[in-house]
Amino acid sequence: MKLKSTLLTVMLMAVLHPVVAVEVQPETDAEFDQRMEWFTDAQFGLFIHYGVYSVLGGEWNGEPVNGYAEWIQRWGKITPEEYIPLAAQFSPDALDADAWVKRAKDAGMKYMVITTKHHEGFCLWDSAYTEYDLGEATVFDRDILGELKVACDKYGVQFGTYYSIIDWHHPSQRAQQALNKTPMNDKEGYVTYMKAQLKELIDRYDPAIMWFDGDWTPWWTMDDGVDLYNYLRELSPDMIINNRVAKRNEFKKDYGTPENFTPGAALDHVWESCWTVNHSWGFKKSDTTWKSNEVLVQKLIDINAKGGNLLLNVGPQADGSWPEASIGQLAEMGRWNSAHQEAVYGTEFVAVAEPEWGCMTQSKSSTAESGELFGYVFKWPEDGELRVRGVSAGTVEVSTYDGIPLPSQLVKDDIVVDLSSVQPTDYATVLRFNYSGGLKLSEVSYDLELEGDELILKAADATLSGKTLRLQDGIAVGWKGGADSASWNMDVIAPGKFAVKIFCDYGFRRDTGVTLTVGDQELKATLSGKTTNGMKLVELGEIELDDVGNTACTLQFAGFPKRSRLSLKTLYLVPINH
Repeated sequence: MKLKSTLLTVMLMAVLHPVVAVEVQPETDAEFDQRMEWFTDAQFGLFIHYGVYSVLGGEWNGEPVNGYAEWIQRWGKITPEEYIPLAAQFSPDALDADAWVKRAKDAGMKYMVITTKHHEGFCLWDSAYTEYDLGEATVFDRDILGELKVACDKYGVQFGTYYSIIDWHHPSQRAQQALNKTPMNDKEGYVTYMKAQLKELIDRYDPAIMWFDGDWTPWWTMDDGVDLYNYLRELSPDMIINNRVAKRNEFKKDYGTPENFTPGAALDHVWESCWTVNHSWGFKKSDTTWKSNEVLVQKLIDINAKGGNLLLNVGPQADGSWPEASIGQLAEMGRWNSAHQEAVYGTEFVAVAEPEWGCMTQSKSSTAESGELFGYVFKWPEDGELRVRGVSAGTVEVSTYDGIPLPSQLVKDDIVVDLSSVQPTDYATVLRFNYSGGLKLSEVSYDLELEGDELILKAADATLSGKTLRLQDGIAVGWKGGADSASWNMDVIAPGKFAVKIFCDYGFRRDTGVTLTVGDQELKATLSGKTTNGMKLVELGEIELDDVGNTACTLQFAGFPKRSRLSLKTLYLVPINH
């Protein structure tokens, strides 16, 4: 029998005191670093999106539904009366926990996180506080979280649990149409329910990570999040909690969570970027946009080089089996990681300007006087000469990852390497730079101080439309205005208000109009008739985005007067804290 809500309220009343300007549970920097050590060393983790939505596979009434599969209740406009009974079809008989975790282990992943309760409200364990779970709502009778925990312990993989703050099933938020921002009619009752379930997860499965989502809903405040953070730290002092427990734009403990994008530079806090092996997070039959092995390996390197972890998502099919393509992707990443372990797990961020040819890290044992840098070559130089700009030392010896010496020389503040004697390897060619006599690095500056939650749209990634509009060294040049445009498809991970900024260089003889269209929203701004005298960050205004998921974005300028110029490098959408 389930505990009734009245009994539950009595049991947990002690944790529901009014909260005003809640302070984060204190710990020293040394205590925080020690608690986070395994996570910051991990580099690579597995994300699993799995729930009732997996039964539908992105289709409703025989037709594909646009958007992420796990949001199908929202985008398919499925009523609760239609959606709730679908749980009876959720029967993961083919789920092999040992195989799941071994794939992660073999891929080089050090931890996993599974959606124990996504926005739909269905729980992947038999909870005492709801019947909408893997106990009462299905005929399936296995503890899959327990199985995964056992497998994680067996293979030395840390086990993590995802929990959504919003809940389309709970009576406090249930509506005829699931929405991005849920209503709330009984916050105290829901927080009681949520804390009870989280305590259940901790008591039963002892997760190393508690991964939250849904913090964007207006009724969930910063104080609510900090109160929940403190409650969980008391229950499990060593557990790591992601920043979405509170308002992600403001709260960065224990770590930040960029989603479906990689920050353009290192951040000043611990962070993890989550990506999917295709596009949707949950299983979607029509989603065959599998990322190439090259893209995935280079994404892992790029994120690690900037000091972050990659949390890579797989959406299992309804029966618990994985799509064959995702099995192959993880196996190939594992092959590359196994062959380059020192360059994957023994490295850390180094403050060098991002090379146009790839990435750089340094070994964790390096010092300012001597040590080793790793270079990861994505784009092989056509003339066979690789230049590492702004990096020098007393002496530098360069070799392949396997130790074959390569001719090199120090030219002013650069290292120049002759690669004509070697061939590129699959996905990324790793070079070793052993230095002594003091490492010298040129100062690195960025056009925007990053927090990790920005939507960053580079001209180099845009679809450019215009007779003379073209890409030159990563910058869109040749604008004439009018029909000229730069377009992107981006993922909005949380609704909210954003400040729009462009990094550009322009010279106009008179004021010129700018139009940014994002989905069905539009922002109009004016660039004054003047010259920037070099690349500069220009603010265009603010835009409100209410939807999540894949969204079209187009930037256009009005017709330019003669002798005008414009060069565009980056468009930023920066979340505004509420």
